[in-house]
Amino acid sequence: MSKIVVIGIDGLDPFLLRKWEETLPNIHKLCANNSNIAIESTFPPDSICAWTSIFTGQSPAEHGLMESIDYLSDKKSVTDEDRSIYFKGKTFWDIVSNKGGNVCVINPFIAYPAWKVNGVMVSGPVFEGGNISAYPESLLAKYDFPSLGGIVDFPGKKELNEFINRSKNVTEQLADVSLKIYKDYNPDLFFVTFLTLDRIKHFIWRFTDKEDIFYPGRNAFENTIKDFYSIFDNIIGKFINSLSKDTSLLVISDHGHRRRCTKLLNLNEILRKKGYLAAYEGGAKGVLNKLIEKLKVFMIAAMSRYGFEDWIYKVAKLVPNRKALKKSTYLINKESSSVTLSNLCGANPYGGFDIKADTKDEYEKLRDNIINELMDLNKTFGKDIIKWVKKREQIYRGRNEKKLPDILFELDDEYGVGMNLFTPPVTTNYTHKKISGGHKKEAVLLLYSNNDKIKNMRPPASIIDIADYILKIIADYT
Repeated sequence: MSKIVVIGIDGLDPFLLRKWEETLPNIHKLCANNSNIAIESTFPPDSICAWTSIFTGQSPAEHGLMESIDYLSDKKSVTDEDRSIYFKGKTFWDIVSNKGGNVCVINPFIAYPAWKVNGVMVSGPVFEGGNISAYPESLLAKYDFPSLGGIVDFPGKKELNEFINRSKNVTEQLADVSLKIYKDYNPDLFFVTFLTLDRIKHFIWRFTDKEDIFYPGRNAFENTIKDFYSIFDNIIGKFINSLSKDTSLLVISDHGHRRRCTKLLNLNEILRKKGYLAAYEGGAKGVLNKLIEKLKVFMIAAMSRYGFEDWIYKVAKLVPNRKALKKSTYLINKESSSVTLSNLCGANPYGGFDIKADTKDEYEKLRDNIINELMDLNKTFGKDIIKWVKKREQIYRGRNEKKLPDILFELDDEYGVGMNLFTPPVTTNYTHKKISGGHKKEAVLLLYSNNDKIKNMRPPASIIDIADYILKIIADYT
């Protein structure tokens, strides 16, 4: 019987691994034994959606959990208990556990609270604060755990140093306690997830990237991301040195993470001008709404330009109905609109449209028209801003596929989805100055094994197939 250790690192990027691998000895060893370290993430490549697919081996259209994080909201998402119904009992560690394998599962993203397994499981809340949960509960008294789950802070410029140090400490404490649990239990399946790298990249990227439009010049944080890669290289090395001969090691990520988009393609405004989206424009209220929208755009640009980007988010949290203001939905008459941007959209290149039509024929005709007109924007702008536009069933099929937008699309990496109205079609993404790192569709898979049969197994092309890959490595459970 083969055993496996799985190390999940949220936001670990294959391109950065290749870029820095000569200075990362343990990762370099893994890269040398894996000809292709990049695999495809889910669409969209967001952590909630992607980790659920990794856990279950199901596509987003099958598991149906497609959330993104609203950084302006005090309550980031639905409750943790609501999320767990999508995968509890269906994960790769549940399958191994139910067939008699001993498992240790530590800090699996959004798998909270912990549930009964044949072994141990410990997890933290996601973005909302709360207590660590463990099975058995006695595990919490036996080991000294750091904060688990998603990190809830949203650091300003003056808080970055503290944020980095705290993230480093959490990473190293989690690695130490995880390694101790691994040695104590020697399970058939060991799985630990680190979430700190993704958060570090979101807030630190522009300080490390000389090609970023908001790079401030030489600064104290310019090597931070590379330093975290070194931390994880050291953690991987410690686990490799602790493996028995019958144990393989798998390093995975849910998505890549590099520079976030620096421009916005304002698709709400494009839809409005084409007559698909109806805005409240008439009368005194319409005039006031236009004024509010233009003032919003002006204030965000001005505050970012003059170094007050931290205040954008502080002020926004005090604004009533801020979600509607952020996404400009207070201006949109949904009843009179045939095409609207999906809630899936944000300031990233991945998004979709929701279609409203009276008949199936009208629905299909509308989808075809939108696909053609969106692709025609490349001619209008004289460059390929739109990578592709497809009907949802061309991407994923499954019992929950209707939770996906009717049309899906991907923009060039330089562009994100803009939701502002009464604005030019392309504008600068001023929120980039605050959140400068963004998710990418290329994830990581690295295998270390002494077993020739396992080494010769065909690796998965997508993170959706990671669960099956793990089960094949633990051959007795397939």
